[in-house]
Amino acid sequence: MYLIWNRPHQDIRNSKAVEVTAITLYHALANDSSNIKKTYINRIVAVSGEVKRIIQNRQKQQVILLKTNTEHASVNCTLEENTKNIREGDIVILKGVCMGYSGGDVTMGIPGDVYVIRCYPL
Repeated sequence: MYLIWNRPHQDIRNSKAVEVTAITLYHALANDSSNIKKTYINRIVAVSGEVKRIIQNRQKQQVILLKTNTEHASVNCTLEENTKNIREGDIVILKGVCMGYSGGDVTMGIPGDVYVIRCYPL
């Protein structure tokens, strides 16, 4: 716990990133393959895709939802700084830390989402 609390702050903007599309990232993490998850979870990713929607979370941060090939599923990218330069339908690349996949409910037909935090547009 001590190491996590005192971990140095990551410089997301100037760090190398794993480049991936939103569709590939979503399917890789939703597939539940532990080998593939090691490639993305807790890693800096540069995720590209089409903006489905832009919302605000409770902390007033912008969250950009990128389209996937799965209906009602998204890659949720929380921005560090709000921007007015991104619109629905834009093709963007966002760089941030991939936190993983939160599953929905398969029996009810509700897909999960992938979450990327501390994002910056490239």
